[in-house]
Amino acid sequence: MYNKVSMAPFTDFTKSASLRTLIFWAALLPQIVMLFVTKSWQSLIIILSAVLGAALSEADAIADKGSRRIAVARSLFVGTLIGFFLPPSYPPASVFLITLVFLFMTKSVFGSAGVSWLNPVAVTVTAAWFMGRTAFGGFEISGAELLAKNPSLALIDGAMLTNGVDEKITMLLNDGVFRLFNVSIPNGYVSLFWDSHAAIPACRFTFLTLLSSLFLFAFDLKKPELPLLFLFLYFCLVKFASPLITGAAPMSGDVLLALLSSGLLFASVFALQWPGTSPTGLFAKIVCAILAAAIAFVFCGTGTSPAGAAATVLFANLLSPALQVFESKRLKKRLSILLAAKLGEANQ
Repeated sequence: MYNKVSMAPFTDFTKSASLRTLIFWAALLPQIVMLFVTKSWQSLIIILSAVLGAALSEADAIADKGSRRIAVARSLFVGTLIGFFLPPSYPPASVFLITLVFLFMTKSVFGSAGVSWLNPVAVTVTAAWFMGRTAFGGFEISGAELLAKNPSLALIDGAMLTNGVDEKITMLLNDGVFRLFNVSIPNGYVSLFWDSHAAIPACRFTFLTLLSSLFLFAFDLKKPELPLLFLFLYFCLVKFASPLITGAAPMSGDVLLALLSSGLLFASVFALQWPGTSPTGLFAKIVCAILAAAIAFVFCGTGTSPAGAAATVLFANLLSPALQVFESKRLKKRLSILLAAKLGEANQ
């Protein structure tokens, strides 16, 4: 007879990996609903194709009863993220095959999704760009338009709400909030925050992405330090460095253009902090944020890049192993110093 050993009265309140993954996917659900509302059927088909490809790449884990729950949750979340970074013009059959092949390859070479040091979503989307870059298109804003005072105004055409809600909310914000700072925003920006009508779904619903990020940060499902610092540094580069390159007036970089059209807000929340691909210590996070912001500025510029967000995550992850080795050595050094100090106290 064996005695049963109970952990009572101790209880572990940590959410399981499958539950956390499903919660992350649920944070994307409002944007999926918006794709239905806006009748973006092709984008939904792309997402479904990516989910099916992701599920087939996890077929062995799904067949195993012990790992089925996490494998299904992971396939759903990873496939949905891949679909959000792809344009609706991409052939669904190609999406299915590319997702299947590159997720399987990433899992085989770099480790499973929970411990991989290379982000499987970024790898797959970057591969899709190389194989069908014409489907992604190019930058929506030309170099000449960047010389304008607010180049993001070029995105407003066609995105205005026709029922007057945009104008009412804009007036309310200008009178109640922005007047305190002696500034005002024109009609159209409220619509752009709600739906920028970008081809890439990850760039479309900025307001919903903000709400999702607040939800994940508030319930400690995602750590805010790395995304917030990364975005702050990237916006600083857009504001102060981009005019030096484009020849525009000093400090005239359009941060709103970068926020509304780059997809980096979406990427920073859902992809940049992938398990195993980003450092955990504060110092290493600061270094990672600095490097990622510089990479984002190179690939995304001031915004409207069709695949710059995924490339940013991928190249930032390539630097992650070096940062994690540095972080590990730094931690060991600190522990050695503390241990030596404790031993010294014990010997006295």
